Amino acid sequence: MPSVHRLMAAHIALTGAACCLYLAWPGLRQPLWAVVVLAGAVAVVLGVRTHRPGHRWPWLMLAAGLTVVAVGGTRAHVQGAYVQVSGPAPSPADAFGLVAYPLLALGAFGLVRYRRAGRALPGLLDALMVTTGLALVGWIHLVEPLTTRGGLTWQQRALALAYPLGDMMLLAMLSRLLPPRPLAGRDRAAGLLVLGTVALLLFDLAAGILLLDGGMPSGALPGFGWILLCTAWGAAALDPSMAGPATPRPPPRPLPGPRVRLFLLALATLVPPAFLLVERQADRIRGAAVPAALACVLFLLVVLRLAGVAAAHPKGSAHGRVPRTPPRAKDPHAAGEAYFRTLLSSTSDVVLVVGDDSTVRYASPSARALFGHPEVAGNALRDLIDPQDRQRVDRTLAALDGGPGRDVHDHWRVAGRGGLVEAEAHCRDLRTDESVGGLVVTLRDVTEQRKVRHELSHRALHDPVTGLPNRTLLLERIGRALLRDRRESSLACVLLIDLDDFRTVNETLGHAAGDRILKAVGARLSETLRRTDTVARLSGDEFAVLMEEARQPLDAELLAEQVIQVLDRPFELPEGPVHVSAGVGVATALDSADAEELLTCAGLAVYAAKSAGNRQWRRFVPRLRVRGAERHDLHARLDRAIAREEFALRYQPVVDIAGGQVIGFEALVRWPQARCGLVSPVRFIPLAEETGHIRPLGAWVLRKAAADMARVQQTADGGAAPYISVNVSGRQWQDIGFLDEVRRAVATPGLAPGSLQLELTESVLVRRDDRLDQVLRSLKELGVRIAVDDFGTGFSSLRYLRDFPVDILKIDKTYIDDIPRDPRQAALVRGIVSLARTLGLQIIAEGIEQRRQRDLLTAMGCRFGQGYLFARPMTVEQSAVALRRHYGDPFHSDVR
Repeated sequence: MPSVHRLMAAHIALTGAACCLYLAWPGLRQPLWAVVVLAGAVAVVLGVRTHRPGHRWPWLMLAAGLTVVAVGGTRAHVQGAYVQVSGPAPSPADAFGLVAYPLLALGAFGLVRYRRAGRALPGLLDALMVTTGLALVGWIHLVEPLTTRGGLTWQQRALALAYPLGDMMLLAMLSRLLPPRPLAGRDRAAGLLVLGTVALLLFDLAAGILLLDGGMPSGALPGFGWILLCTAWGAAALDPSMAGPATPRPPPRPLPGPRVRLFLLALATLVPPAFLLVERQADRIRGAAVPAALACVLFLLVVLRLAGVAAAHPKGSAHGRVPRTPPRAKDPHAAGEAYFRTLLSSTSDVVLVVGDDSTVRYASPSARALFGHPEVAGNALRDLIDPQDRQRVDRTLAALDGGPGRDVHDHWRVAGRGGLVEAEAHCRDLRTDESVGGLVVTLRDVTEQRKVRHELSHRALHDPVTGLPNRTLLLERIGRALLRDRRESSLACVLLIDLDDFRTVNETLGHAAGDRILKAVGARLSETLRRTDTVARLSGDEFAVLMEEARQPLDAELLAEQVIQVLDRPFELPEGPVHVSAGVGVATALDSADAEELLTCAGLAVYAAKSAGNRQWRRFVPRLRVRGAERHDLHARLDRAIAREEFALRYQPVVDIAGGQVIGFEALVRWPQARCGLVSPVRFIPLAEETGHIRPLGAWVLRKAAADMARVQQTADGGAAPYISVNVSGRQWQDIGFLDEVRRAVATPGLAPGSLQLELTESVLVRRDDRLDQVLRSLKELGVRIAVDDFGTGFSSLRYLRDFPVDILKIDKTYIDDIPRDPRQAALVRGIVSLARTLGLQIIAEGIEQRRQRDLLTAMGCRFGQGYLFARPMTVEQSAVALRRHYGDPFHSDVR
């Protein structure tokens, strides 16, 4: 729409500038006049191309008439300016002008015809009546009195009257287009057409009167009328409402009653006799031939108009009154073919009428957009449909032979311009209907609907990350496979795959890299399986495989071993090669005939495989149900224990190896159970990590350890206060409330400043995380020390030792165990100690259990250590006693 406004503004600006030049420079009037008239014709053509009215030829007739006027004026100008040939009026330009009027009248007739269906002929008769009446008046008062005046030929007199009469005829016809508000709303174009015609009429009347009075009109006067008309008509064609006049619409107001019409027709009939009588009494009539001829013409027009009125009101009401408005036909065909085609052109559905020979006899205008080519009628219906669906077309048409009026619905694919189009077909047999006489096929484009439906269905049944089937679709396929097993001698097997340490990958490399790993795992599994098998992603790092048509359980066990080997190969990512192993659980249809239960059996088997270590597979056996029940019971008891704070803390001393003094304690959580004794941390810590219970549990440990150490520090006899070291899981570091929990722990009454130490694993530090960096630096501002636990067992990197504010490295027990026997291991530990000393970090050796280990570490320069050689984990009361002991010799506590 903005482009249309720009065109209209450009047209008005061009004609406005031309008008100014037209008035300012008389020598340029004729070329400027031709330019403006041609610009009006061009504007009409552009309006037709832009707005595409239902019927274009009336507007094209108007453009042709304006072009003829411009050609005539240009020819007269060339003849007078260059050939030096000129003569009195009428000139060749006048001949072109008179020829243009029939074209303009034909265009106006077409606009009235298509705007008021069924009322174009009455409008033409009314216009001719008005024109004839005005011609009679003009002849009597203007032409006849000047017959004796010299200097004017009869052609000049007729020409002076012809232009205004032509204008009046156009005005009378175009006025039929006017709505109640001509220059507002959707019919602004009609108002502009009438306005331009009125301007031309006024200027032509002025020019004709000057000519009849004996003077030649100024060259600017008649030409300016055409300039105004072309400006208004061009603006009308460029206005979006120009499509309206070519669209049939009911009349905006009720038609006059028959009495009013008869009065108006009688009045028109009495015009010639009345004028003749008046003029005869005044003795001003010198010749009666022309008035008599015009009177006869007017009388015939009135008779024809009266016949039209009688035909429009064939019947009266019960009281003898003619109805004000003609009854509207309920059948669209009664309104005419134009009305029927207009209705069909306004819908996007395609309507086809098919004959008995399956040939399309009629196609609605929207068929071109669906089929991609204009010539649809005349083709066989099956030739318009995709070859794969042509048999469906034949079956549908054959089904209509069951009886008249029968409906059949189907879906066909149509070979459109942009590819295959999904179409919903509705076929109805109307061969017995005389107005149709064929099969009516309605096609609706449902491509987008089906695409959206397919996409929604795909999303509901597939994993959004990998695109693999999800749990719902997998269970459906397992159910079908189990039903097939009952009919055939085959065996359905389910493999549940759980990736090892995938959470570490997410924490170290980020979730984007984790998603790439999941996609790569899905792709590698799909390449490994047969086409009849299904690989699905269930949740997180769990995948599942449905193996159909296996002959024995051994086939599934071999596949499980193959999956472990395939996933053991490194995955190449932009971040570098990543190793991801997996545990696999196997269950077969022999274990359960229910899809959900079979998947549960595979889950119990994979849990057993994970418990056995990485890169393991296990097949389901009934006793795993007992283990699964125990794990479920442990989960429920863990929920209650966290809610009731049923845990206890034990503290293992960290000593100065050379001096034997206790410098701090590491807090270790324990879970005593009255029913089954002490629950091993190896059992409940991984479960708490998996279920998310580690966050509330870790928060409780932090609060409890700070409070206990404050009590212990109060019993210390001088010297430095011992510190307390608390392990923090990776999930706690990601918790937004973790920093506030540490602040509250630091603010524990009685806790010495700088005596809180937090331990984290290397996997947390390796991941580059701005938030973690900010948390660590905030902790340093609080006086909290940071220790790297189990150094050397994870993703070791010297970068994080430089980038993060680390204070302490704790060498893992696996490095300490073999240093008395393995020189290479001892050299490795010596290198770690030297590295820490170089970086200014404190070093603590974990798991010291032998004197030889202690002596070697002392010789290497490792100053601090902890382990059973010095003391086992103890209660808070025993910790207060341990502060006053010397650990040059081993001390063993019985508290675990």
